[in-house]
Amino acid sequence: MVKHPLDSRMRPFLPLVRGLAEMFGPDCEVVLHDVGRLPHSIVAIENGDITGRGVGDVPTDLMLRSLRAASEGGPDVRLYVTSSDGKVLKSLAVSLRDADGEVFGILGLNFDVSGVVQSQRTLANLTAVGSVGGDTVPETEEIFADDIRDVVAGMVAKILQEVGKTPAAMSREEKMDVVKRLEERGAFLVKRSAEQVAEALDLSRYTIFSYLKEIRRPEAGGSRRAAGASTARRGGKA
Repeated sequence: MVKHPLDSRMRPFLPLVRGLAEMFGPDCEVVLHDVGRLPHSIVAIENGDITGRGVGDVPTDLMLRSLRAASEGGPDVRLYVTSSDGKVLKSLAVSLRDADGEVFGILGLNFDVSGVVQSQRTLANLTAVGSVGGDTVPETEEIFADDIRDVVAGMVAKILQEVGKTPAAMSREEKMDVVKRLEERGAFLVKRSAEQVAEALDLSRYTIFSYLKEIRRPEAGGSRRAAGASTARRGGKA
């Protein structure tokens, strides 16, 4: 693993990680990502036992999606509900920008609200008249892993499940759609992810690059995205 020096812009946020953890207690994981260190982007974390991660570990699929959205002018703050190892987590991702608007980091909070959700369900059952339909809280599986390749593999598996076909049964257009979805979710921010996706879809990496070129060309923000990818590569990601 190539070690990159800590981005000096991250230093003011290091005490904030500890402070937020102290404020919200042991049920709240606070994590700081240095974008320039992708894929091993975690530079500070408190209460990491909630997701089993530590300094030097990799981002999740939803964190990559947050980074991609922020780099394209999307919202800097994203709030969502996810789950990990049976836990229900209320998660927050805040993009950190410099004076020029460049995203250099992400501050994330993962609050374990499993007990609260269970209490809500118990109360709903006790006060319901007739049957109670649906879950109290919509849950999305987030991929927490030690290896960024596992995160990318999980992203591919999710999309293939959504499509409902194996790569062998997919047309060129369907495979391109899978690549487009992966691009939108930030999969190609990860170094050497194109090779991994190519293997999963039974394509060559040159075909993946060709698809990406075709996907990005008609978009108004294509040049900005390409520039962002170039900057990402210089920071140790692709």
